[in-house]
Amino acid sequence: MRNSLMLLLLLSFHFLSAQNYSLQIESLLKKEQSTNLDCYKNLHAHPELSTKEFNTAAYLRKTIQSYGYEIIDSLGYQSFAAVIKNGNGPTILYRTEMDGLPVKEETSLPYASTVVSIKDNEPFSVMHACGHDVHMTTWLGIAKVLSQFKNNWKGTLVMLAQSAEETAQGAKKLITSPNFNLIPQPTYQLAIHNNGDLKAGEVGFCDGYAMAAVDMINITIYGKGGHGAAPQNAIDPIVLSAQYINEIQTIVSRNLSPNDPAIVTVGAIHGGTAGNIIPNQVILKLTIRSYSKEARETIINRLKEIGDNLAAAAGLSKDKFPLYEILDMSIPSLYNNAELGKKIKNIIEHKFGAVVIKQVKPVMLGEDFGVYGQQLSNIPSYLLWMGTLNPEIKNTDHPVIYSPHSSHFAPFAEECIPRNISIISNCLIELFKSVN
Repeated sequence: MRNSLMLLLLLSFHFLSAQNYSLQIESLLKKEQSTNLDCYKNLHAHPELSTKEFNTAAYLRKTIQSYGYEIIDSLGYQSFAAVIKNGNGPTILYRTEMDGLPVKEETSLPYASTVVSIKDNEPFSVMHACGHDVHMTTWLGIAKVLSQFKNNWKGTLVMLAQSAEETAQGAKKLITSPNFNLIPQPTYQLAIHNNGDLKAGEVGFCDGYAMAAVDMINITIYGKGGHGAAPQNAIDPIVLSAQYINEIQTIVSRNLSPNDPAIVTVGAIHGGTAGNIIPNQVILKLTIRSYSKEARETIINRLKEIGDNLAAAAGLSKDKFPLYEILDMSIPSLYNNAELGKKIKNIIEHKFGAVVIKQVKPVMLGEDFGVYGQQLSNIPSYLLWMGTLNPEIKNTDHPVIYSPHSSHFAPFAEECIPRNISIISNCLIELFKSVN
């Protein structure tokens, strides 16, 4: 009886202690509300394009160092890691992105970006249209919380600030940098992404394949130029291109399982100079989206088989078969580990209630967080969708909802940032405890 009473007291103490730190986090975030909002507005007003996040990285680095983190620099472009070691325990990596987009902001916010940058010798307006400013402010907030609540967790926290997510180059550059080996091997890896369809404070889960592998391909279709009035003396690459575009639309529908989603899109066609001239070549620009490695390989192989066979049927020699150029922008699919997702879901449900948990469907968007996951070393990884929408807008009869990458995208920062910080901080603390 006495042993049972002692066990009950210990369990009660543990429960109250867990609840206590959660309440203390909420109290801290209330005090930090204006500071975090000022941080967000500053980042939003001063976006920088991919690989050029010099000032952004410097600001994040200086701020997180003030929280007691050690910096691992030179991780490709402007990427760096901030590490805090707090005794023996698991290692958890949490990533944010830093780059903005070449988009002219049209939100009319008082802190809207007016930044103009030069890219390829052309001026471009720059905006945090994907909400990386929300991600970074959340990242700093989490770093501060975990540094101040070290009595509640043991292990090593790696806060990764990544350059060039929007161009899909940052993660690949980072893992091939010499200093990548200085980062402690993670037990778990986490990241978030804004979701304009979820209310601020809601968390979206998608186990398994959540975002697609992305390949960008340029294909040059060759022909034999000539006069438009004498097509019999030419081999028309424009006609060949039309045949090719129609034919490759059957790859997904006839070469892949209906249970293995994929997309082949021709986004640009460049060829010819005048209506009465048959050109020598046409250039097609494609994007391929897929989840499985098998689907990706099938699509790429079929693109080549169809192109070569059409060229041969048109009477072209092998040296005039199409040229297939896979651009150095490919990223793997993003795979969310279901077991890790279940742990996170249980934590959120216990701390914040099941009402904030939402199931979302996989999307064909690309995200290079997948580079750190199953494609690298099979480390359990999860990307959570975090709501950004003002509930008052969501509840109107005909809401106008702007998604990320829109020039009108304006997250409900006052609410979503403190909710993000609180939710992820609680998850990290409990995940540190869940690994023996």
